[in-house]
Amino acid sequence: MTLKVKTVATDEPTYDAFRQLAKEYHLSNPELLAAMVQYFRVTKADPREPTGPDLTTSLAKLTTKLAELDKRTIGFIREQEKTYLKPILAQVDALQVLSGPAPSAPAGPSAGQVQELSGWLERVFFKGMHQGVLAPSFLERVQKTNVVPPTPDPQLVPLQRALAAVIRGAFQPELMTAALNPTLAAPAVAPVSPPAQPA
Repeated sequence: MTLKVKTVATDEPTYDAFRQLAKEYHLSNPELLAAMVQYFRVTKADPREPTGPDLTTSLAKLTTKLAELDKRTIGFIREQEKTYLKPILAQVDALQVLSGPAPSAPAGPSAGQVQELSGWLERVFFKGMHQGVLAPSFLERVQKTNVVPPTPDPQLVPLQRALAAVIRGAFQPELMTAALNPTLAAPAVAPVSPPAQPA
């Protein structure tokens, strides 16, 4: 299919300027003419007003407006962050601190606390239960090894009280001594009669 070619009449200075533009853009005359027509269609620029706003000026104005809008948006976001977001995050952090264990607190009792609690429990059985219900090996070992610590751990006191209450509730009262079950009545002691006086 062959294209129909049309000519456009113009004066010599305009034609020379047109040829110069074609050289600057590395286009042929028909390519430059097609590009110019497309440019004016897309930009809606009026070719009769060469002093009108060009794209560079329009782009600069648009960039300035976008920068102002950007500043306002960032200011709005910062105000929301300061007024709402930071207080909410502070409350969430405080709740996490209150609801969770302290980061420096150990996950369980220390080895020393476990050892002290074991020794205490052995002493409770040794002093609080009648010797006849305890294993002979237990009695022998506790008599040799169990030593009361010089300064008991105050953190273990509530646990020791709770364990003593469980032991008192688990065993028959007749198996316990008064050391473990103070509600037991002390056995009646028969009065000792004085020795007989020689006559």
